[in-house]
Amino acid sequence: MIGGSESDRKSVLAQQQAYLEANAKFDWETLRDKLWSPTPEATFFNLNGHTYNGRDHWVRLWQYYKQHMTTGEWIPYDVGGVVGSDVAVLWCHRKTKLRWVGTDPRPGERHADRDFTSRSTMVFHKEKGEWRVVHVHFSDASTDERPGGV
Repeated sequence: MIGGSESDRKSVLAQQQAYLEANAKFDWETLRDKLWSPTPEATFFNLNGHTYNGRDHWVRLWQYYKQHMTTGEWIPYDVGGVVGSDVAVLWCHRKTKLRWVGTDPRPGERHADRDFTSRSTMVFHKEKGEWRVVHVHFSDASTDERPGGV
């Protein structure tokens, strides 16, 4: 990771880890109270392919998932990023598993039971001295051959 003070770099990494731990349990209270920014402009791109506008929209998703899905531990690797005075961007790959445990029908193919790797980009904004997430973009990592072997 480049830029920023050592303290800010540690704080951003700690927030990423706190997110991964909360995500493993769909701990929406931690997400709401400590991680996601309350600003209404915050926008989140979920692995399910949908966009969630504002923290409360995402919290409703996690409240649903907590009743219907388990993921287990999220293990990050290839972590990198850039930290400025009030904005930071952190990216990584993450390994986990997904298991549908609810009684509702699965919402679609993206909710099939599987072990998988995803990619994560998190944008943090410093608000009242605390790093809060204002944007995420999560996507599946491909297991296909790279085009042209590149």
